[in-house]
Amino acid sequence: MKQVFVDGKGNLHVKDVPVPSLMPGHILVQNSNSLISTGTEAMALSGGGSLVGSAFRRPELVRRAFKLVSEKGIKNAVGIVRDASESWYPLGYSSAGIVLEVGDGVKCFSVGDRVACAGAGYANHAATISVPHNLVVKVPDNISLREACFSTIGAIAMQGVRRTDPTLGETVVVIGTGLIGLLTAQILRANGCAVICVDLSHARLEVARNLGFENLLLSDTDNVTQSVLDLTEGAGADAAIVTAATKSSKPVNDAFRMCRERGRVVVVGAVGLELEREEYYRKEIDLRISRSYGPGRYDSDYEQKGLTYPLGYVRWTETRNLGAFLDLLALSNVKVNQLISAEYSIDQAMLAYEEATGNDTEVIGIVLTYPEYQQTTDSDKIWRLPSVIDVRDDRVKLMLVGPGHFARAVHLPNLKLLSNKVVVQAVVGGSGGSARQAAEKLGAPIVSTDISDVLLNEDIDAVLISTRHNLHSQQCIAAAVAGKHIFVEKPLGLTGDECLEILRAVEQSQVLCAIGFNRRFSSLSMSLRDSLSNVMSPKQIIYRVNAGGLPQGHWLLDPEIGGGRLIGEGCHFFDFMSWLLDSDAVSVIAQSAGDSSDDISVVVKYNNGSIGTLIYTALGSAEFSKERIEVFAGGGVGVIDDFRSLSLYRLPGKSRKLRVSDKGHLPLLDHFLRAVRGEQSLTVNALDGLNATLCAQAAIESLSSAKRVSLKSYI
Repeated sequence: MKQVFVDGKGNLHVKDVPVPSLMPGHILVQNSNSLISTGTEAMALSGGGSLVGSAFRRPELVRRAFKLVSEKGIKNAVGIVRDASESWYPLGYSSAGIVLEVGDGVKCFSVGDRVACAGAGYANHAATISVPHNLVVKVPDNISLREACFSTIGAIAMQGVRRTDPTLGETVVVIGTGLIGLLTAQILRANGCAVICVDLSHARLEVARNLGFENLLLSDTDNVTQSVLDLTEGAGADAAIVTAATKSSKPVNDAFRMCRERGRVVVVGAVGLELEREEYYRKEIDLRISRSYGPGRYDSDYEQKGLTYPLGYVRWTETRNLGAFLDLLALSNVKVNQLISAEYSIDQAMLAYEEATGNDTEVIGIVLTYPEYQQTTDSDKIWRLPSVIDVRDDRVKLMLVGPGHFARAVHLPNLKLLSNKVVVQAVVGGSGGSARQAAEKLGAPIVSTDISDVLLNEDIDAVLISTRHNLHSQQCIAAAVAGKHIFVEKPLGLTGDECLEILRAVEQSQVLCAIGFNRRFSSLSMSLRDSLSNVMSPKQIIYRVNAGGLPQGHWLLDPEIGGGRLIGEGCHFFDFMSWLLDSDAVSVIAQSAGDSSDDISVVVKYNNGSIGTLIYTALGSAEFSKERIEVFAGGGVGVIDDFRSLSLYRLPGKSRKLRVSDKGHLPLLDHFLRAVRGEQSLTVNALDGLNATLCAQAAIESLSSAKRVSLKSYI
C-alpha cells in the first residue's frame, strides 16, 4: 500500500509499505479520504533543513550532541544523528474510510462500517490504517466520507469553541480564517453567536463571505479594534478565538484590545505569547488555551488502552467532539465542501503537498483519495524489496522484529559490522514504514507487519526481538514454536510466569534464547570479573544508576507495557551483579525515596554471602555519569565508571580507560551468532532472564510490604 512520510530534514516521501497489523483495541480501516492540514503539516515539512541550522535554533540539541559524542565517539554520534534526520515519520491525522477488521476488545464497530478516524500516527495518509477505537466514530448516513475526513480538524475547532464557553447572542471574534478558523466560525454561528472574522488574506475572507459571514475585517487595512468596537456598540467582543498560525504575538494582544472587560481569549493556533500586560490586566481578560481535540488527548490510557471518562464528569471527550462535529455536518450547520481547494489521489501526494505548502492563501483544504474498498489479505502484510534476492550461504539468516529507535541506533550498525556472520532476511514492525526503512538499510528482502507469517519462512534461522516489553513473551514463544533461535532484548518477560512460559517453550523446542544483558560483555566488565575470580570471600557491590527522569506517560512507566523502571531497566543491573559475583540471589529488600518508583535502593543477598546494592535514581544531573560500579573484595577495590574506565586497587590486572563507552552490545550479538553457528556455548540464556525478572519482582513486593522478600517464594 502507499503511505506518505516526512523525514527529519522535512523531505516528503511516498512509499510502498505493508499494511499495519491489527492490535487488540484497534480497528483496521481502509481509507477513502484523508485531509492534509495546510497549517500543522506544512509546518512539519518546512521545519526541516540542515542539522546545523536546527542546532542553532535549539541550543539544547548542541549540548545533547556534545554529550553523545563524549559517550559514543564522533563516528557513532554522527550515525545516530543522521539516522534521526533520515528516519521517516508518518503524516496525517484526519481521515475517513471503511472498517476492514475489528480487534479484540472492540465493541460497537463492525466490518463495513463507515468511520472517521483521528490521531497523529494513526489516521495517517495511507491506504490502510490501524486506529485505537477511542479515536474512531461512525459516520452518519447522509455524510460522504469526503466530508467526514474533516472530523479531526473539526474536533479541534469544536474544542476551541467549548473552551470559549459562548452563550446565545454573544459576539465572538475569530482571528485567522484558515481551515480551523472557518470551521470555528461556523460552529459559533450554529451556537447562536454573532461572528466577526479577521484575517490578513482577502481571499480567505471571501471564502468566509461565501459561507454567509458578513462581518469581515482585513487586519492589514482595517482598523480592526475600532471596527470591532463599532460592531458591538462600543462594548467590545464577548470573546475572541485565535486560530491564526504565526510566531508573532500580535494576534493575541489584538484580541485583548477587541474584547470587552472580563472577556475571554482562547488560543487555538500556534502563535506567539509575549503578552502586553496592560490591556490584559486592565480588562481582567480570561486567557485560555485549547488543547487539540479535547479531553483524552495525550492520555495513553484513553487513546491507546481504550479507557474513557464518565460522561457525568467529562461531558465532551475528544471522541464525543468528533461525533458532535459529524452531527453538525449531518444537520448542514457546518459545510466543508466549500473548503476543499483541491483533491488528489495518494499517488499524487507529492503534487498535493506542493500545493498545500506553496504559501497560497487561497488554498485551504486539500483532500487525498484512495483506491476503492477492498478486503485486505495476509499477503498485504508482507512486502518484498524488488531489487533484493535471497542469500543462501552459511551465514545466520536473521529476522529483526521491532525496528524502533534502539534497534536503529544499536542493532542495525552492529548487524552491518557482523555481515560476515549474519544476513538479515526479514524485518517486522508494527509500522510498515519503519520496517521498510530498516529493511532497505540492511538489504533485507522481506518487510512485514505480521511476525506469524514470516516465522514460517524456512530460510530464517534466528529472530532478534527489540519490541516493547509487553510483546516479548508472546513473540519469544511464537519464535520457539517455529524452531527459531532467539535473541530478545531485556526484560525476557514482565513477570516470572511469562519468563517460565518462555523457558518451557525454549526447552521443548531445543532452541537457543539469548537475553540482551549486554553489560556482561563489555571488555571492562570481563576484566573486572577475571580480577575477582580468585577472591573466594564474600564481596560487596554498589551499582549506582543516575537514570534521569522520564516524561509522564512514557511507555516504560506503564506497568502493562514497559513494566515500570525496575522491571524494564532494573533487570539489567540485577543480572550484572549476579553474573559478576557468579552467584544466585536469595533475598531482596528495597526502599524508595519518598513515593517515587524512579528513586530506589535495593539490597540483594547472594548465596555465596555477597551483597549487592543497587541505587537507581532520577534525582541527579544528566551531566553526571550514568552508571558506576564499585566492588569491594579481598582487600581490593574495582571500579567501572560509565563503562569507559576500569580502576583496580590491590586487585590483579590493569586499570584502563577507553575513548568511548563500551557496554558490550556488539560482542553480545557476536556471541549469539557464534552460538547459533555452533562455534560457542551460549552463556546468557532464558534462565538468566527469569532470575533477573524475579529479582525485580521481589524488589517491587519489598517496596510494597516494607519487608525482606525471599526469592524462594517465586520459584
